[in-house]
Amino acid sequence: MGASAHTRIHRLPESLVRKIAAGEVIERPASVLKELVENALDAGARRVRIDVVNGGRQGIRVVDDGSGMSREDVELSVERHATSKMSSPTDLFTIDTLGFRGEALASIGAVSRLTIETRTDEDDEGTLIVVEGGVRREIGATAHGTGTAVEVQNLFFNTPARRKFLRHTDTEMRYLTQSVVQLAAAYPAVAFRLVHGEREVFDLLPADRRGRAGELLNVEPDELLWVEKIGGDDDAIRVEGLITPPGRCRRTRSKQFLIVRQRPIQSRPVSTSVYSGYGSLLPPNSHPQHVLWLDLDPRHLDVNVHPTKREVRFAREAQVRQVMQEAVREALKIPEARSFVPGVEIGGARGDGFRVAKGPVSEYVGNGYPDLEQMNLSLLPNTAPVGEPVQADRNGEAVLAEARQGGHGGFWQIHDKYFLLPMRDGLLVVDQHAAHERVRYEEVQDMLTQEGSASQHLLLPLTVDINPVEMQAFQSSQEMFNRLGFEVREFGPSTLIVEAIPPELRNWGEGDIFYQILSDLIDELEARSEARDAMAASMACHTSIRAGERLNPQEMETLITRLLRAREPFACPHGRPILVKIPLSEFDRLFHRT
Repeated sequence: MGASAHTRIHRLPESLVRKIAAGEVIERPASVLKELVENALDAGARRVRIDVVNGGRQGIRVVDDGSGMSREDVELSVERHATSKMSSPTDLFTIDTLGFRGEALASIGAVSRLTIETRTDEDDEGTLIVVEGGVRREIGATAHGTGTAVEVQNLFFNTPARRKFLRHTDTEMRYLTQSVVQLAAAYPAVAFRLVHGEREVFDLLPADRRGRAGELLNVEPDELLWVEKIGGDDDAIRVEGLITPPGRCRRTRSKQFLIVRQRPIQSRPVSTSVYSGYGSLLPPNSHPQHVLWLDLDPRHLDVNVHPTKREVRFAREAQVRQVMQEAVREALKIPEARSFVPGVEIGGARGDGFRVAKGPVSEYVGNGYPDLEQMNLSLLPNTAPVGEPVQADRNGEAVLAEARQGGHGGFWQIHDKYFLLPMRDGLLVVDQHAAHERVRYEEVQDMLTQEGSASQHLLLPLTVDINPVEMQAFQSSQEMFNRLGFEVREFGPSTLIVEAIPPELRNWGEGDIFYQILSDLIDELEARSEARDAMAASMACHTSIRAGERLNPQEMETLITRLLRAREPFACPHGRPILVKIPLSEFDRLFHRT
């Protein structure tokens, strides 16, 4: 492949190379903090103190009581690919440390002002080194105790494009908190203290595995189930940890910790095996909470998959999944693994056929028709009409007017989930939850721009135990909770007292709605740049008509009317379609009339 007249292949300047390499390792302030705390843990620290300014943009300082570094080591530590944790290619297969590439400090120093103060127990004086934008500015002696203090200031000062894409301070602080909490789960014997500005976020004292798990899951340790299992070839795979019983499962995944050889990781296959272990004991739309440690031969584990080191590959993945599933099942005392299997049971058989709804639609059928529920509908063709989502460029009132031209004035509800309205040239299908969710989403958005809403005071205030990540999310969103009608106050470092709620939370007695909204808010913030939109999406979901609620014709009419007044009536806040039109031609095709 030849070069054009205007471009030639050339070597990049070293300064640019350093910035590109830094971008692979350092994505945001949380990436910096993760690398620094990992270095502290690899140095044998028993106490780690973290101070953060402005969500990490202005400053991050990590102080540990680990082994420290000599002057020679600290000089090398800020060079690329300099590490004490590897010496040969074979070491990649026996990694026992969190860090190993020798890139972190060099990458951080390339995009910030990096200051390191450190001393070993054998040295009489400590060493100070300052690196700014990849250039060494200072090195000398300092009075420092045993251990290391690393300070990062003015992150991304020389890469303004990356700095521009950082999110709100509260959001970045939530990422920072989550990063530390993940490592705290992996190292329960280490004390962690996190301070943001003048406010202490959390102070975790040394504990055993059960105690740290209880603290992070906000469950009394005695209420958790102990998991322990050895299996695989030569009994080389060991699972240990704690899980919540089915009755303590939540509607959020925010309290799931998986640690492999003391490394917090994300692994969909392993997480799936945890769910499989619960089987049919797991309530619908619920997620198990757990802290699980997995140990195996490092030769069967690849941690060099991604620069963030959060992803791993297992050489014997099927065995790992099996041992994990059996461990959870045995902790729950399930005689055999049972899990939900997709499909619908019809006439005692499992298939992909149709099932007729029980509900208002049956009122229009009449007693003279056969009982369709008793028919073997699995013999019907396995094709279904292909609907067309109603597009956002269409006027909502025009859509309803077109539907009314179908000659039918009412709606039919099916499966207590959808309702139907015949149209002149087809059938309009409405997802009742998505429709109401859109309406509520826009209503809540408007409420969040106002001074405040009505509140319903609780006769008995509700106590809610939360973890540090959830506390950070609440503190950053407290004003929005107030605007919606919540009255909540802090009661200690991990407890909230809910004294009043919005009047529309009529199903409060069915569960801790406030906690669910708070937990969902954390998930929504992952996908939305605006905290207001995230809060609106979370609140809307929990105050909307659910699938399974029966509606009368007037209620359906009212919902459609409110929907058509919405600014964006054709998709729910999460992007799912609300209105689907099934053309008459599709019915003609199915019945071979074309």
